[in-house]
Amino acid sequence: MIPTLTTSRMTLGPFTLAHHTAFSAFCATERSVFLGGPTTDPRDAWDSCMIHLGQWHARGYGGFFATETVTGTPCGRFSIWHPSSLDEPELSWVVFDGFEGMGLAAEGAIALRDWAATQGLPALASYIATENTRSIALAQRLGCTRDGTHTYRPGDEVEVWRHPMGQPA
Repeated sequence: MIPTLTTSRMTLGPFTLAHHTAFSAFCATERSVFLGGPTTDPRDAWDSCMIHLGQWHARGYGGFFATETVTGTPCGRFSIWHPSSLDEPELSWVVFDGFEGMGLAAEGAIALRDWAATQGLPALASYIATENTRSIALAQRLGCTRDGTHTYRPGDEVEVWRHPMGQPA
């Protein structure tokens, strides 16, 4: 049910237990702060992976788990995330430790955005914490425009960055 996408350096596709191990390690670091971390409980990482997989059954789209094609090493997760608390689908990305700063986040986000356009999905947004300057910079490089804010139930406000659909980044 989950398609496989390929980029010049990654394979994006179904979840494996190796992805859980890598995501669990990521969640234990400070880099996971914008996902509610850090946490050292591997069940939290498991639940997150399962929620992103469950989107496929509920909506027909969801999480793609990324593997560096040459080495077979899990390197991130790219997802069209659409929980009931959001009115629209969100394009989200996570690049695991050791793979940041290599342009993989942009590569994966573009691949997923291009795939979404072929599926008839509406223009995607990315919901990014104001303090997450690296993701905001990436959204800008991807050609996104800031389109207001969104407040999650606990009161956390994030910026909404709108993706251009059907246009090259």
